[in-house]
Amino acid sequence: MKQIKAFVTEDGKIHATEDDAKRHEMALSKHTIIDDFLNSDANPYTATPQKSIARQSIINWEIWKKDAK
Repeated sequence: MKQIKAFVTEDGKIHATEDDAKRHEMALSKHTIIDDFLNSDANPYTATPQKSIARQSIINWEIWKKDAK
């Protein structure tokens, strides 16, 4: 048997790395506002793949802002 290190987020999901867990928790906390922006006229990226890239970029930006302080 082998013991492993994992990270559990607030919603009970298990992540292999701390970075994955941070991204997931940020996505949970900002889900509504990110979707509001992505569905607004202010977002020029309307295709699903582009929205996915934009969502990940916004989440990474929010994590970077939080950690850069």
